Amino acid sequence: MASPSFRPADELKPDDVCAFLFAGTGSAAVPDLPALAAPGPAARAVADVLDAVQEGLPSTGWPSLRRILLEDPAAYREAARAPGVAQLCGYAASVAVDRALRAAGVAPGIAVGQSFGEIAATVSAGAFTITDGARMAVALVDVLARRGAGGGMALLETGEDGARGRIAAAGTADVVVACLNAPGVTVVSGPDAPLERVLQAARDGGVRAVRLAVPYLSHHPAMAGADDEWYRTIRAFPQRPMEIAVHSPVRGRAYRDDDDLHRALADCIVKPVRLPDTLREVAAAGATVFTEAGPGDALCQCARLSVPGARTLVPLRDRPRRPSDGRAAAPSGKAAASAAVDPTA
Repeated sequence: MASPSFRPADELKPDDVCAFLFAGTGSAAVPDLPALAAPGPAARAVADVLDAVQEGLPSTGWPSLRRILLEDPAAYREAARAPGVAQLCGYAASVAVDRALRAAGVAPGIAVGQSFGEIAATVSAGAFTITDGARMAVALVDVLARRGAGGGMALLETGEDGARGRIAAAGTADVVVACLNAPGVTVVSGPDAPLERVLQAARDGGVRAVRLAVPYLSHHPAMAGADDEWYRTIRAFPQRPMEIAVHSPVRGRAYRDDDDLHRALADCIVKPVRLPDTLREVAAAGATVFTEAGPGDALCQCARLSVPGARTLVPLRDRPRRPSDGRAAAPSGKAAASAAVDPTA
């Protein structure tokens, strides 16, 4: 149902600086763009984004994003069973919320992308066009589906040291720490069988653990080569000067215009993500409100867990996911910070 009004600026103070947070595609939130569809600038911005993303998709084999995200959202779940559709819908929803917020008077001062979300973050900053961002996302899904099959990711409700301890207890060197999403929330990545051993070792040690609905390896050294393949593809898309600062949880700093952002994005396939340090860095840089640029509140939960007293703005509340593959989506509460994990980069 469309929201009768979309007035996120009412929650802000005149001198607030918003950090827009772009979650990866493993977010537990299902896109609910009709909530922004009341007539007005925000609705027009959303429709324009969906059209621009559609332009970047292959001409055959893909659904109409305007249909499954705006006109008939009940069709989303079935459409999302096709490889890549959920990822591209996540990208489209993130950019749509970014543009809807701007149309409603909330502009970003800083952008932070969590893994796959770095594509949307750099698009938000103006480094790439919306359509080229969609093309990059399509190419990424293709690379990872081929190169990362046979593996996955799991959430352990423990810190990084605790996660490494559970990996050691499982007796496998094939599982690595992939993402530190918040203090006490760590995601590991590895081949299917070793990953299951780590899950069991965690449960045996009293650590809450859940396999995420991520069908391939991500943030894992075994993906070396996949990063180079994707990099060679996306180099074709021109990089432009950034209009706002983009802080990377993979590089551990803000990007500069003289950075090769194509290479930086490709690094996300192999290197780990450390989100809490970046969120604290962004707060120190002057951000006063962490704003979820996308559905749900996964990264805002990470901010609240990582930055004492963090103020957050969640414009598009979560519509719970019901996984069809028997694996768990990100749980609620503290562990919902796992929703920042993404199944691609």
